[in-house]
Amino acid sequence: MSAQLPLRDSTEIQGDILAGFKKDYMTLLFLQFGDVAAARNWLAELVPRIATTEQVANFNAKFHDAREASAGDDPKNLKATWLGLSLTHAGLQRLTGKTEVFADVPLGGTVEAFVQGSATRAGALGDKGCNAPANWAFGADHRPPIHAVLTIAADLETDRNTELNRQLEAASRAAVLIVHQQNGATLPGKRRGKEHFGFKDGVSEPAVIGFDDPAKAKSDRMIPAGQFVLGTDDTPLPDGAPDWMKYGSFQVVRRLGQDVPGWWAQVGTELQKLREAKVVGQDTKSEWLAARLVGRWRCGASVARFPDAAPPPGTDADNDLSFRDDPDGVITPLFSHLRKTAPRDGLVDKGELVDEKFMDVRRIIRRGIPFGAPFDPANEDGRGPDEPRGLLFVCYQADLARQFEFIQADWVNDPNFPHDRDPMPGPDPMISGLLPDVTTGEIAFESRTNGDRKTTVLSFRPFVTTEGSVYAFTPSITTLRGLTQGRLQAATSIGGTQNGSQEWTTTGTGQTRPPQPPVQPGPVDEILPWPDTEERAWTFSGRTVRVVGTGAAETGALTTGSDDRTGVVVDTAADLSTWPALAGVEQIDAIVPVPDEQSVNGESSYWLFHTVGGTQVYRRIYISCDARHACRSVGDDRALSAWRSLKDVTRVDAVLPVPDQRRVDGKTQYWLFHTTAQGRRYRLISIADGGMHTDEVVRSDRDLTQWTSLRGITEVDAFHFVPGKYRMNGQTWTWVFHDRRYRLISIADGFGHADTLLREDRPNTAWFRGV
Repeated sequence: MSAQLPLRDSTEIQGDILAGFKKDYMTLLFLQFGDVAAARNWLAELVPRIATTEQVANFNAKFHDAREASAGDDPKNLKATWLGLSLTHAGLQRLTGKTEVFADVPLGGTVEAFVQGSATRAGALGDKGCNAPANWAFGADHRPPIHAVLTIAADLETDRNTELNRQLEAASRAAVLIVHQQNGATLPGKRRGKEHFGFKDGVSEPAVIGFDDPAKAKSDRMIPAGQFVLGTDDTPLPDGAPDWMKYGSFQVVRRLGQDVPGWWAQVGTELQKLREAKVVGQDTKSEWLAARLVGRWRCGASVARFPDAAPPPGTDADNDLSFRDDPDGVITPLFSHLRKTAPRDGLVDKGELVDEKFMDVRRIIRRGIPFGAPFDPANEDGRGPDEPRGLLFVCYQADLARQFEFIQADWVNDPNFPHDRDPMPGPDPMISGLLPDVTTGEIAFESRTNGDRKTTVLSFRPFVTTEGSVYAFTPSITTLRGLTQGRLQAATSIGGTQNGSQEWTTTGTGQTRPPQPPVQPGPVDEILPWPDTEERAWTFSGRTVRVVGTGAAETGALTTGSDDRTGVVVDTAADLSTWPALAGVEQIDAIVPVPDEQSVNGESSYWLFHTVGGTQVYRRIYISCDARHACRSVGDDRALSAWRSLKDVTRVDAVLPVPDQRRVDGKTQYWLFHTTAQGRRYRLISIADGGMHTDEVVRSDRDLTQWTSLRGITEVDAFHFVPGKYRMNGQTWTWVFHDRRYRLISIADGFGHADTLLREDRPNTAWFRGV
């Protein structure tokens, strides 16, 4: 599949753009950076957790297959939480320290729109009156500036809340201000998958070349990926867009309030006009007119396919539509939301049908979700007409001006689109604004009686209000990594499996196996040596644990002055839940061996640090020193305040024993790396032998720049001593893991513990590749 659909394997493109998070619960955090160094450190911590297209596409495929196997029920044990990040122009300026992020800002293009922002361009988009920026909850000049938009999406509300608390805590540590928090959720019960007016949402999504399987796409029109993600095909980059924007996408976020009772009341009022004009019968229901305003029935089935009445329950929503035989909009009105946003093959201009390719370059990918409680006039508990509710509109495109803004201004808001009709079709009756020179919401309802044209003018004021808006850019993973150092760097490929020939390979046992996709580097959260041998270890990455071999027998012998080997995966990856001692642990932050309880009575003891609901805690675990490696935990999780040496520490990132200070005079010293609002710091602590394991600070916090070998690292994830190179000739070699990379350093015994960089960074790829 990768050869035909290479975009599905991308580790550069963020996961919400092409694959779509598609979760029931979503929160957008609108953020403002404070201290630049702290903001870059915050980003460095976040980047390894940003969901990629490969991750989301694989999960969505498994979810889809499991749902089909269970006759349409959601699989209960298949859940995920995703993160996505976009940056505004002001955010890019802040992280880079540059006033001029772009070498050129062509007039009228997407770069100009991005630089100016949605508030500056509000008037041209119809955001005036009650929709004007002066009334916005976020994104306006009188509100705090927004530097980033962080998306948190999960299948379960509890999982969303857990991740939300974690991100709020991380933002607080880095002095990142939460300008606005917007929660969204799929509507409950029979409203699931619908927006507040009651219509199925997300039906008209484009099928993307290189990502969607043409045989399974809901539409036979395939849109080039370059219309949504810059640099993914031969589509030229927009004017002024530099190479660092490759594999990224422009994001529009709009909070759209919906007056549900007002809209349905207006539907009833205008339906009566059609009855009086004898366009419809006296028994025609509001549902009939509402479907024509939208272009679909509530279930998502199109009026074009089912013109007279809604289809029976269970009928699929259809997206493969044609308006070619309905150029005047008698069946699906020209003013309907469906035709205003995507005219398809039914657009007539100057008497000629417009080629549908003209519409292809206007398409956008929508990823919105409702916010607020459903309207229920009989329920007074937060469901009345005055309660805030609406749609959190999110879309992605390669060109803001050519796509979103063109659709909004030239199609949706313009009453004279389609052009040259008398009377004019009118604006979209579900829009959130009108063009500056338009004061009427009149729409022309076309009908035919005995072949004769009849036009009935209806008055439909908008019942959707713009309550906030932001233009942002969703960069590639490589670009985000560069920004942690204040650089704008470009990705050289989409990541993941690339096209090209691959051969079957033969293992050492003579078995053959099919071609394997290239292994991608991943984050290493912690490495724990086996208690019974130093040449095997467990690596922890997110919820996954792997067994790696680090000895010469598996990885090759050492050469003088360098290290030509690394860890090799020697067993199948497993989930953290397979370890009884890790019950309730979502991700491991750090593990510290209890110095005087190693290989005692057949077990080794450890302190394990992990985060629950945004707060780091620790627990005590034991692992048996035999082939079974049985594990258990003792006691409940405890707060970091139980450690005297951790005063003012909110998160332990990594711990490194001082090689020549292990159990000296009954004490063991450790360098403890931790996170602060000012950035990453380290301190020297000691832990005493004995039942109380008394701990104390030996030396207070210092900046990472004190380590010559750690130059350029913003956050250390883990350390692992190189087997056979521990205190050899007064030097100890250790691998240092950070931001999906690792390097090799040495630490000298004695005063000052001089450190030296032995080998520059390499991708963590080898630590994720099996033998």
